[in-house]
Amino acid sequence: MRRAFNAAVIAVPLLLMSATPSWVQTVCRPALAFTEAHYTPMRLPKLERTWTIAFTVDASRCTTDSGSFSILFTVWKENAPDTEYVETFQWAPDLNVISKEFWADETVGGYRVIEVQPCLCADQSKE
Repeated sequence: MRRAFNAAVIAVPLLLMSATPSWVQTVCRPALAFTEAHYTPMRLPKLERTWTIAFTVDASRCTTDSGSFSILFTVWKENAPDTEYVETFQWAPDLNVISKEFWADETVGGYRVIEVQPCLCADQSKE
C-alpha cells in the first residue's frame, strides 16, 4: 500500500507539469535589426555630439504594435573608467531612431539588446 502511495505522489506532479492548459497562449518577440549608427559633428560651446542609431522592427508575429526593449551600452571615456549601463526604449513596427547625447571625451564602445518585451503571438491559422 505504501509503494502505491509513493508512486502516486511522484506521478501526479509529473502529470500536472506535462499538461498544458488551453488558456495559455504562445509568447513571441519582435525581431529588431540595427541598420545604421553615426555621430553628428561637435556642437560648441557645450562640446557635445549626438549619437543616432536607426533600427527596424519586424513585429509581424505579434498581436501588439509597440513594446519595450533594453540596450546595454558600453561607453568609453578618455579620462575616466569606461562605463556600462542599461537603458529602456520603446519600439514600433518598421523604422525607429534613437538619439543620445555624449560629451567630447565619450564614445559608444558597444551596444547590444539584452531584453525584448514579449508579446502574444498572432494567430498563425489566419495566414
